[in-house]
Amino acid sequence: MGSPRASGGSTSQTAARLLIILDKLGEASSAADLAEFPDAVKVIRATSRLAKLDFWLRNPDYLADEVLTDIVAGDIDPKEGLPHVERMLAGSTPLLHLYPMQRYKYGAWELPDNAIAVLKSYGFVAQRRAKEVDTEAASQARRDYFLLTDGERAVANMRAQVEQIEWYDQQADSIKLLNLGPSGAAAKSRQYCQPEYKATPVGRIIAPILERVRLRFAEVAAACAYTIAAPAGDTP
Repeated sequence: MGSPRASGGSTSQTAARLLIILDKLGEASSAADLAEFPDAVKVIRATSRLAKLDFWLRNPDYLADEVLTDIVAGDIDPKEGLPHVERMLAGSTPLLHLYPMQRYKYGAWELPDNAIAVLKSYGFVAQRRAKEVDTEAASQARRDYFLLTDGERAVANMRAQVEQIEWYDQQADSIKLLNLGPSGAAAKSRQYCQPEYKATPVGRIIAPILERVRLRFAEVAAACAYTIAAPAGDTP
């Protein structure tokens, strides 16, 4: 895929994003989960969901457009949603935080194995294959990803020590505005509604939609009487 940026950044960058996703967007561990992993705090069930959430974390133009869609539909209060969109689209911010992703048969996809292996080695996460009722091949079994208590502490330490983590926390907060449910199906369906995403050939990088989304943001902001701040230089 070329440069590290085109494959999600370095392994440590990917690991940091996955910790944020698990911490901010994971669901509470169930009694059955805790029976197997007593120190499990949160869980994301299925690699597909993890990949779809990671796509939005690292493609702010696509996430901004989803928030705009829900604002127009009346599902998100413009006063709450538009500041999120403005943050994601301001200046060079969306390009600085862009980590493209490839499209595979079922959409944006990137195996997190290297980053998960690092996180597991530190005792930050655990992984389990959950056999689906209608799945025969073990290789196709769903993977569940658990944030452990040491991982939760690691995320807290990152927030205290690394200023850039705030961006990913804010991205996760933007994703929380969307009504997605616990599976990856809703995220997958929404992402396929983007024509550029859907038209991307399998194995190719999903193209940015920044300029289209910026135009749409201006239109929605005007319709909602929302004042867009004047550019104040690039956001680091």
